[in-house]
Amino acid sequence: MKRKTEEEGYIYNYFLKSTWVIVLLFWVSTVTAQVTDTLYVSYMPHSPFSYSEGGVVKGLEIDIITEYIAWLKTNKKQTLVPIFKEVKEFDPVGEMKKSNAKTIGLCTATINQERMKDVDFTTPYLQNVSFCVTNGNAPDAKAKNSNEVIKTLGSMKAITISNSSLSKYVGEIKKSFLPQLPVTEVISQTQILDNISKNVLSFGYVDAVEFWYYLKSNPGKFLKIQKPLNQSKEQFGFLLPKGSSHKITFDAFFAEYKASPKYKQLLEKYLGGYMMQTMALK
Repeated sequence: MKRKTEEEGYIYNYFLKSTWVIVLLFWVSTVTAQVTDTLYVSYMPHSPFSYSEGGVVKGLEIDIITEYIAWLKTNKKQTLVPIFKEVKEFDPVGEMKKSNAKTIGLCTATINQERMKDVDFTTPYLQNVSFCVTNGNAPDAKAKNSNEVIKTLGSMKAITISNSSLSKYVGEIKKSFLPQLPVTEVISQTQILDNISKNVLSFGYVDAVEFWYYLKSNPGKFLKIQKPLNQSKEQFGFLLPKGSSHKITFDAFFAEYKASPKYKQLLEKYLGGYMMQTMALK
């Protein structure tokens, strides 16, 4: 009888220990499966990309971040709580350098090697096309060659923004075709378009979305895109502090998202069909 009792005690203790091990493993797996963290989202108010309306943050870039957070929860078992911070004077490099590793920056930032010395970029989420714009009464350039450029722009002055990609495109026109081209600098793309709309002898480069938004806000303006002179060398990416873990996870997310119907549906929602076809990544 005593031996039987000892055996029963042994079995009971073994069962008890095993139960605690199972409970402990279940607790660890549950905690691991429900990791919660914070994502700080610094954004520059710039409709239709990121903006606040009625106290709600929305826009094309905001929707992509929302999709990213949902993807992390489904695929990485990671719950991120976004905290949005509006930054009106957005310095892409400075903002990221002073931010912690859990921050992502939204400001339709073009990816370039100079910035990449100090910050990381996500994979591109949008193609940035820069339109060569003239007054609607200007002649059409039928090709990008000397005769057509001189015929169309030869008597004009260029309007641009100092130290921008737009000024580089004006510089290319000046170097290749119009060495005596006069150039006037302003501080915004709206000012470029305002000037061109009032003066048939002005031209300049503006980002495609800026052009679309300007015409939407000013339907009476008469402007023309000189398509053979457009530029599409740049891409937009989100900004990250150097070494951010979100670089790997966002890139994995966006590879899937870009291939899904949701991507072009999102662009069409905010930009319309023509701009979606123009700016969507292939």
